[in-house]
Amino acid sequence: MCVGFPGLVVEVDATGATVDTEGRRRRASTLFLPDIAVGEWVYVAAGAIVDRLDESEAGEIRATLLRAQELEDAEAQAAARKGVGDVPQA
Repeated sequence: MCVGFPGLVVEVDATGATVDTEGRRRRASTLFLPDIAVGEWVYVAAGAIVDRLDESEAGEIRATLLRAQELEDAEAQAAARKGVGDVPQA
């Protein structure tokens, strides 16, 4: 499953853009939005910028994704405590 993410465009060149997300910089295609500019908030999915966002939208998406990650981590920890997912040894 591919999850998109919001980020801030920090560099644009002829081949795409560099997008900063949580301190991690990734390259993204600008094929769908070729007029993207440095300083714009964008939504990246499957390695391509697919939408422009305002800062508030980016923050909401970021908070939702972080909360989903927290829930997934908590679920994995609970499963590990119960031994769910353990494979019996032969």
